[in-house]
Amino acid sequence: ALIKYTKKFDKVKVSVKSLRVSESEISGAYQNIESDFATCLKVIIENITRFYRRQIKKSWKIKDADGVVLGENFYPLNRVGIYIPAAQAPLVSTVYMTVLPAKIAGVKQIALVSPPDKDGNINPHILVVANLLKVDEIYRVGGAQAIAALTFGTKSIPRVDKIIGPGNIYVTEAKRQVFGFVGVDMLAGPTELVIIASRFSDPKLVIADLKAQQEHGKAQIFLVTNSKALARGVRSQVENNGYIIL
Repeated sequence: ALIKYTKKFDKVKVSVKSLRVSESEISGAYQNIESDFATCLKVIIENITRFYRRQIKKSWKIKDADGVVLGENFYPLNRVGIYIPAAQAPLVSTVYMTVLPAKIAGVKQIALVSPPDKDGNINPHILVVANLLKVDEIYRVGGAQAIAALTFGTKSIPRVDKIIGPGNIYVTEAKRQVFGFVGVDMLAGPTELVIIASRFSDPKLVIADLKAQQEHGKAQIFLVTNSKALARGVRSQVENNGYIIL
């Protein structure tokens, strides 16, 4: 079913053998990224790790006046599945923002799924980040079929205890339907954003903020401004991308 629906919806032909990304493909990904990417990533990892370590909950217990022992125990999940979108744009940041908390919490196994491009490959930046964070398994499959595989398991992809990571409307609906069979993080809705800017606003920053939401698919993005010059400048850069400028 994974092969069938990947070919049908992603227009990519993969085999059972090639579903899991090989070590050689991961090694080759390092040749296709910017030279300073890994350096920047190390700084990001350090910052995120420092933040999430402060959130770790520790088990505790007390004994009340009657000798009754009360407390809480916190145990990490055994296996987590992480969905990384890549259709509109490869969400590289989602890799470290999901994998790192799981690692810090002590999750024993992490399986990552991401839809392949038209050539059947996963974005090299996603592979490099996943590799640096020591993700256990990476599979070239996306969409609702990936959610189903992580939920129920297949011969090639073992089931997980919880699925985290955003996705399009089909992925979100799949997560909604499998909730109860498997844990899910949340059902993320589309982006709704209004940017208010004046003639004093930096056009480059306004454009960057608008384009940052482009990866989210069916988003509602508005720019409200009283500057005709700013509106014209921004429109020329983001025209036909689904933005409304007022």
